[in-house]
Amino acid sequence: MTDINRDYCIVPDNFYPVKSLQKYVHMGVVRKYRKGDTISFPGEVLDRVIYVVSGKVSVYFLEDNKQKLMYYACRYCPIDGAFGFKIGLIHVVSEENSTVCFFSKEQLFEIFRQDDEAHLEFLSNFACKCGFFMYVSKEMDLYTPTARVLRMIYELCLTKGKVVDNIYEIDIKLTQKTISEITGVHFVSVCRIFGWLKKEKIVHKTPNKIIIYDLPRLKDMINLNNKH
Repeated sequence: MTDINRDYCIVPDNFYPVKSLQKYVHMGVVRKYRKGDTISFPGEVLDRVIYVVSGKVSVYFLEDNKQKLMYYACRYCPIDGAFGFKIGLIHVVSEENSTVCFFSKEQLFEIFRQDDEAHLEFLSNFACKCGFFMYVSKEMDLYTPTARVLRMIYELCLTKGKVVDNIYEIDIKLTQKTISEITGVHFVSVCRIFGWLKKEKIVHKTPNKIIIYDLPRLKDMINLNNKH
């Protein structure tokens, strides 16, 4: 049975990979994009699934003339436009040099008839995305901006942290801009929070990792910043 890890609900570029679709890219339309290229424009009806063969793609939602990051799609991740997002408010951009494959709904149905594993992986990926958006919705409703950032660090520590001499290291490349987009907290506020955490010797963030010096105190700060 497919295992969906809880860390898929924390970072929006770690959804369950649909590796089985790799075998069927010859059935779709394969295209290459350079970093910064638009794959699907706002206003364009996204009636196909975009499958990331290599690279990284960002998916934005257009609201009140502003773009909000929905999630990143890395290798083996589909952007399931054939089954939703037909309102034309999605902007899909290549975050780095990427190769993608476009599948029509009919092509996917044919693949799923042939390959139960591909069907199961596709559903697992979709379930991971649903789990992520439910997680974000709950965080926005229950926790203050500061608590959301602290909780994200804490959850990443539990799922990805490695402990050495009572110091936890999270080997993950997350910019403060990305953390801002994930948590819905203003970028300036995120910078301020990390500056304070560093000053208090609780957490230190580098470009490639997050180091947690005092996990109990981090947890205490989350409780202090809860709405309830």
